[in-house]
Amino acid sequence: MAFKIAARTLLELGKELISSDEVAIYELIKNSVDAKSEVICIRASIVIAYSTYQKALDDLEDGLRTAKIFSNISEKILPDAPEEPAESFLNKLKEAVGSKARFERALRESYTLYNWMEFEDAGHGMSFEELDDVYLTVGTRSRRKENISGSAYLGDKGVGRLSVMRLGEKLHVRTSTAKESRFNTLDIDWTLFDHDSNDEISAVDVEPLRGKLKPSKQDKGTVIKVSGLLGDWTLARFEETLNGPVARMLDPFNAGYANSLIHAYHNDKRCLIPSIPTKLLKAAHASCTVRLKFENDLPVLTGVMNYHLRNAQRKVSLAGVEVYSVTQKMVAKRGKKGHAAVVSTPIRAQAIRDLGQFEVDVYWYNRSIVEAVAGLTEKAIDTKDQIAKWSGGLMLYRHGFRVLPYGAPDDDWLELDKRAFSVSGFKLNRQQIIGAVRVKSTHIALGEQTNREGLMQSQASGALKALLMWLLHVEFRGFINDIDGYESIKKREAMEATQEFRKIEQVIYTNLEFLREGSPGTNSLVQLKQLESNVKKLANQCSQIVGKTEKIIKESEQEYSKLLHLAGIGLITEFIFHELDRTLEQAIGTLKDTRSEFSDNAMLMALEEQLKTLHKRVSAFDEMTGERRQVKSKFDVVELIESMLESHSGQFEREGVKIEFNAPSSPVVINAVKGMVIQVLENIISNSIYWLMYQKEYEPGFSPKITIDVSGSGRIVEFSDNGPGIDPDRKEVIFQPLISSKPAGQGRGLGLYISREIVTYHGWDLSMSSVVGMHRKGRLNTFVLNMDKAK
Repeated sequence: MAFKIAARTLLELGKELISSDEVAIYELIKNSVDAKSEVICIRASIVIAYSTYQKALDDLEDGLRTAKIFSNISEKILPDAPEEPAESFLNKLKEAVGSKARFERALRESYTLYNWMEFEDAGHGMSFEELDDVYLTVGTRSRRKENISGSAYLGDKGVGRLSVMRLGEKLHVRTSTAKESRFNTLDIDWTLFDHDSNDEISAVDVEPLRGKLKPSKQDKGTVIKVSGLLGDWTLARFEETLNGPVARMLDPFNAGYANSLIHAYHNDKRCLIPSIPTKLLKAAHASCTVRLKFENDLPVLTGVMNYHLRNAQRKVSLAGVEVYSVTQKMVAKRGKKGHAAVVSTPIRAQAIRDLGQFEVDVYWYNRSIVEAVAGLTEKAIDTKDQIAKWSGGLMLYRHGFRVLPYGAPDDDWLELDKRAFSVSGFKLNRQQIIGAVRVKSTHIALGEQTNREGLMQSQASGALKALLMWLLHVEFRGFINDIDGYESIKKREAMEATQEFRKIEQVIYTNLEFLREGSPGTNSLVQLKQLESNVKKLANQCSQIVGKTEKIIKESEQEYSKLLHLAGIGLITEFIFHELDRTLEQAIGTLKDTRSEFSDNAMLMALEEQLKTLHKRVSAFDEMTGERRQVKSKFDVVELIESMLESHSGQFEREGVKIEFNAPSSPVVINAVKGMVIQVLENIISNSIYWLMYQKEYEPGFSPKITIDVSGSGRIVEFSDNGPGIDPDRKEVIFQPLISSKPAGQGRGLGLYISREIVTYHGWDLSMSSVVGMHRKGRLNTFVLNMDKAK
């Protein structure tokens, strides 16, 4: 027994799977490119439109006289139709006037004979055996094998050739290699595979034939002729296809390439394919050029952003774990039992290697201030039309040819419009961006869907999207906003930050319920009830702190400093509830593994201890609120750091982080706002833990370590970790607002910014040490808090 395949299956793999005529044409172009042809000739010979032909058939069915139908067709002959084919077409019809059957037969035959589209290349061609064994084999893997070996074929599924049936009902193939003396031919009538057929595919006889002798044995290549066309291929439609979809399918940033590769003719008229004008790209208000490369197997994302309008520039630089971190997708869970509040969808480091090198070019236009471009447009509206023609977001290219549909008018694959229109300013929406991503990876890593509607879902494609979203939403948009001087923290953003912990709180309650169901013992239930009560107390305590801060903001004239403070409170409450959630997640994991009640209630006791620790931390940063918040007092900074480290001890133990704290034996008393100092310490420690955890995931056998050194005078505190560090070129950039190396939509980019603002308020300085390579080559790993400048 075996599968039986109906003949109409070919229809579903070809005509019905391909979304448009333009995509069908593109498949034929790619086949010629894969055949190594340097030039592809596309010729359309059109006497009448398909709609005119179809109307004539309908009129015959309705009983209209053949003489009248002939008259109607005569008036609809295309004005640019070649004279001889048009005359022959009408003569054949005229001879059949008077007989409905003869006229219909003549109309069908003439339409097929004089209306066709031809694709000719001078590639390697197909031998008689290849025409039979490869071309007529659906799903052949001949190119897949070569792609695995390093070839750069655009296709590898073995079904693209079936797209030709979307263009017309008849197919004629003439092909030959340089080693053969004759042409090889193949004729296919696609109507034999329609839905009315119940035949199995093997019952439809399709055989290649040996054709005429070639004028020269060295002649090679393939001609695909499609007749019985199923679309209106007027000159306007033909040129519209070349100017729009086809122009975007061949990398339009490579000026002139499309016309050197494709010679297109409609009724003997040469039709040109446009590329993006260089002057238009040079007129962009901002641009970004970035590439992912590998140095000793380490992924490195480097490039530069230019805000030409403001004469500003900033480098882009991520390496190793930073690149890995950006690709990790975090999904928020809403009250789902047995799940963490925020769950990571991990992408393996190998996926980034599979993705391989790629390049990105982005051009941004502020349409409200667009002007005429000298030598290209006369008015601003003309420039906007040019932008509209090529904009739509980032188009994706492999080996110079587009991967559909990314960057199409109705495709927002990088969520540019979704995010831009949700905030004021509308910066970086798709109508403002012309851009391209050029990948080199094979179909093995970035495989395309058979219907040409995007890449197949894989870890490599997920990594590509995550990196691009970070580049556009975090780096590029943040750069433009920063240079434009937009306020970094607005009231809405600050308020949202303070309520973030509420989302995690709800998940914690449902997870406690999950533990209750999995641990039915009486003692456990009592402890769980107490745990839930303590979580509520913790949440209420945080809520009261936020409430007091909000009241102060309303009463204060220093609006911005208060908003800064409020956002800082939000960050810390979020840190705390994330830690509690991670502890619960660990408990749930243990329960699922053992499928039994907790032994001696040890896990519940651990949860209780974690809650006690978190209560201490909440009480500590409570000093940042109320009227005491900006009142300086004297305290021992060494004792404060010890207290902070103790409050994180459970987290350090859970994550395997070694702590080394070096400080003078005598107290180091400073005069500062204690709550603010706590906030700075929280941000720096949380930042270190985040990167150490990703380094641990990325580097097998890695032992995370944080070192804190307080100078003999006590006025300088250095925080160092052996994580990925940062590029020296970004040592100041990281302190700017909304700058983050976390995945788009996750890192707020406020922690270090708020910390420096607080430190500046005290007259101190927070910076990165200039010592390069302490833990990793070419990287900085130490924050320096210098309190010598205290007022």
